[in-house]
Amino acid sequence: MAARGVAVVGVASTENPACVHGPTVVFERFLQDGSTRRFYACAACRDRKDCAFFLWADQTLSHTKRRLWADLYTAAWSKIPHRERYKKLKAVRRAAAGDRVYCKTCCVLLLASERESHLSCSLTTPLTDTQLAQPSTFLPPKENAKVEAQYLFSARSVEVLVGLVKCVGASGVLCVGAPRIHEALTSTPALRMASLLMDIDDRYCSFFPPESFLHYNMFNHHLFGGTAAHDTYLSFLTANEKLVLVSDPPFGGRMELLAHTLHTIEADWRTAAALDPQATLPVFLVFPYFLEAQVVASLPTLAMMDYQVDYDNHPIYSKGPKGMKHGSAVRVFTNQPLHALPLPGEEGYRWCEPCRRWVHHANAHCEVCRACTSKDGRTYKHCDECERCVKPAWVHCATCGGCRPPDHQCSTLPLGCYTCGDLDHKHLACPKRKRSVSSRESKKKKRKKGSKESAIPGSLPDERHRDLDILAQLVDGK
Repeated sequence: MAARGVAVVGVASTENPACVHGPTVVFERFLQDGSTRRFYACAACRDRKDCAFFLWADQTLSHTKRRLWADLYTAAWSKIPHRERYKKLKAVRRAAAGDRVYCKTCCVLLLASERESHLSCSLTTPLTDTQLAQPSTFLPPKENAKVEAQYLFSARSVEVLVGLVKCVGASGVLCVGAPRIHEALTSTPALRMASLLMDIDDRYCSFFPPESFLHYNMFNHHLFGGTAAHDTYLSFLTANEKLVLVSDPPFGGRMELLAHTLHTIEADWRTAAALDPQATLPVFLVFPYFLEAQVVASLPTLAMMDYQVDYDNHPIYSKGPKGMKHGSAVRVFTNQPLHALPLPGEEGYRWCEPCRRWVHHANAHCEVCRACTSKDGRTYKHCDECERCVKPAWVHCATCGGCRPPDHQCSTLPLGCYTCGDLDHKHLACPKRKRSVSSRESKKKKRKKGSKESAIPGSLPDERHRDLDILAQLVDGK
């Protein structure tokens, strides 16, 4: 039966089964007949082609399969310890720029004399001191939007974001998925701010020491380096009472999971630095304006700034002919007072006295709404019937009861619970939800229908699961 939606119902826990990206998360699938069923899946990957782990919550992962997944975890990441990978950087730095080589295929630094064993690989050479200090300038970005989504801030956006961090008076910055910020801080000693990069891209192990970089999954707060990495993480929190967190997560990630991670980091910081239980960790979260509702729903203390964040390698969130007409759709969300965070006037930002914050020049103040209401870089117009400001091209539709695009299709269906249709709650809180279908009941239904499972896997994930089942049976001697 087709699913009508999937929701996160449980965060990652060390008690959950683990995939190659760390502990999995509990999701709930909503079926068309109103029934639900929970399952474990990867916290980082939305597509099972990227991580094939899947387990119904009412099933048990056998000891053999658990061991097989543990072996896959070990094989997925570099077998060379972080410290050893970083030691290679010292030898490379002593060599001339023309003798420095990076193998993009094997993800290792080399000397010119070692090129013979990498003749079939893709190599980058020469490498300057600046490139070694800022590896994101030459490392090929990982652009899988469903996993890493490694888009890199432009130089100007880095400058503005670092300026915002300085305004808060930070002594240390926790860069969660923000390598360009980390590079700017570590390569500029005059800023006098310590930095710790936590990122899922383990290639940075070759360029930053274990005290400065931790291989990390932000969607389940998993540190791949184990106890040593956790100790480094806590030591950094302890040493920086004036800590600021800057995060640039994949836009397709689940905000509920990211919010839980940010709350966990804040709680760890309070404990490690022996702070008041009510102390607030300053946060700068980079996310698109059109996902503001999801951000505020999970992190209600955050407010959206008007600053448009640009990327060097994003197809549309960048300046240039391919960029968006009205500027990038990416914004900065923060829990800091907006009046204390100035934005660059030379880029078209101005101070709005009634709103007491810096806004984009196109964001006109509405005297009726008593706010600067624009979200997307255009000047909004006020609709008296809707009693709010809307996008300039929208028109008021009497059928829909609100402003819509001129070419929209009218719909009178209100939003609410898609299980029972009531408007006072969502499907998660629906009292008419059917109990979860167990695997045993599901198999009985299939037998009654006389359906037979195909011996040929229908997809790559199915094939991987079939192979694991066969291997598990061989190990168990069945």
